[in-house]
Amino acid sequence: MYIYLDLGWMGHPFALNNFKITSKSQIETIQGLGLKRLRWSPERSDPLESEEQEAPDISTQQAPDPEQELLLAQRASLAHCDREFNQASRAYRDILKQVDTHPQAARAQTEEMIGGLVDNLLVQGESMIRLLSENAGESSSLHAVNVMIISLLLGQRLGLDAEALKRLGTGALLHDIGKMQLPARIRWRDEHLTSVERNLLRQHVEFGVDLAARMQLEGEACVMIAQHHEYMDGSGYPKHLQGEALAPSARIISLVNHYDTLCNPPNPVAAITPHRALSLMFAQSREKFDAEILSVFVRMMGVYPPGSVVQLTDDRYALVVSVNAAQPLKPRVIIYEPRVPSESALAVDLEDQPELGIRNSIKPVQLPRNVFDYLSPRQRMCYFFERARPPAPGAPGA
Repeated sequence: MYIYLDLGWMGHPFALNNFKITSKSQIETIQGLGLKRLRWSPERSDPLESEEQEAPDISTQQAPDPEQELLLAQRASLAHCDREFNQASRAYRDILKQVDTHPQAARAQTEEMIGGLVDNLLVQGESMIRLLSENAGESSSLHAVNVMIISLLLGQRLGLDAEALKRLGTGALLHDIGKMQLPARIRWRDEHLTSVERNLLRQHVEFGVDLAARMQLEGEACVMIAQHHEYMDGSGYPKHLQGEALAPSARIISLVNHYDTLCNPPNPVAAITPHRALSLMFAQSREKFDAEILSVFVRMMGVYPPGSVVQLTDDRYALVVSVNAAQPLKPRVIIYEPRVPSESALAVDLEDQPELGIRNSIKPVQLPRNVFDYLSPRQRMCYFFERARPPAPGAPGA
């Protein structure tokens, strides 16, 4: 049967919205989409078998194209990550709506949300960070969810157990909750503020601690909220804490918060590339962060973090979409290939291409227009986690 799916591009894992069904796995995928009906084209379908004829054995049909199967798997993985990120964004917005009037209900919803994410993360085992599509989430919740996701991945790499990860996730998700007490005009701004407005903006830390107390969050989460703008060298605020005075979990959130703010500032024009953000943090701001946590963070994000635009050694352009920590110089990329429609472009594991590597990272504005339109570099980065690729036989740790 030739069918049409009345869903957006990210609403399903197939290469196109209309196609001929050729396998049982496609039927199972369609059934999982939750559609109550779909459109069918008799003219483009194979003739229906009569009742007397025996239906052909699906195993005798032509084998699916391996590349098409890879594309479907890639779409399915990305669509799953997008759905999970959007669910987390919606849950965060629901928490914000309740926190002032029903603080303990907001705490219960937070614990349920974080518990589910940590369970999924641990079930997957080793995970890697994945760049999501442009339409995932929305700006009001993007930063909080980003900080939570990256903090959880970093905490997992640092060896935290399930309970520690849940505490970390709670503090990371709610680190900016005090901004809800600020006037809307300065809530998400950090430039062109008067000194009075800037001082008020900094009070979001104090407001966040008060809200955390009303939610009856446990102590470590409150400490993370209180210290998420503190730095190891004492240059942070509000108390200019130094070194061991910072809780270990707060050091994680402070680092991740700093990174995501560089990539996703309130004014998108001021954003810098993930590669540049990581380089600045390591080369110019290293003293602000815990040395061990920064080292693990750099290994996790890779030399070219997801969202980086790169030029390959064969001069082609590519967008980094995920990183395997075991091979930080060999991320997974979408390559500009004009002969392949952008919606059908496969992510290529550079680990599988020994002759191909990355020459350098470039700014999206340096791309030719047709390449920019094809790769669609994100103005705002948002991330989720997916199962890491198993190490290749013979590789360290395999």
